[in-house]
Amino acid sequence: MKIIKGHFGTLRSLSQTSDTIYWQDFILFILFPIIVASCITYFNLEFQSQITNLIAAISILGGFLFNLLAIIYNSMENLKKDSRKSRIKQKYIKEIHSNISYNILLSIFTVIFLIIYNIDFDLGCITTYINKALTLLNSFLIVSFLLTLLMVLNRVYILLNKNIEDKNKPSS
Repeated sequence: MKIIKGHFGTLRSLSQTSDTIYWQDFILFILFPIIVASCITYFNLEFQSQITNLIAAISILGGFLFNLLAIIYNSMENLKKDSRKSRIKQKYIKEIHSNISYNILLSIFTVIFLIIYNIDFDLGCITTYINKALTLLNSFLIVSFLLTLLMVLNRVYILLNKNIEDKNKPSS
């Protein structure tokens, strides 16, 4: 729960004073995945034939995220040693840490629910409803995973770009 709370805590504008999720982030990271997942389920779009590819891709990306988390942890340690670094960078790295941890959690749950979705089971008339629920859940998790992955990529890019700019500035 701490990982989930930490991630949703990063969905705020820098100038925002309240603890609520920024409305644009709410639309992008919560409402949009729900709408996409609902449309996929409503129009009976199946991804049964691509389950193994999805599991492989999400597993690989989840593994890369673990490595990125180690790199971010190292960056956090370096920032603690150098007190000249700005508080904004420290806050930004903590937010990236929360986002990566959340995305790793999403990848684990997505793989688990994709495996469950791939199991052939016959429970009579409720089998159809279970399949629809799993399609909805898996679609939501995949879209959320991809959006959060893009957010992590954007934030890491900004952080690294800022570090490069800082190193190229002449010392005073």
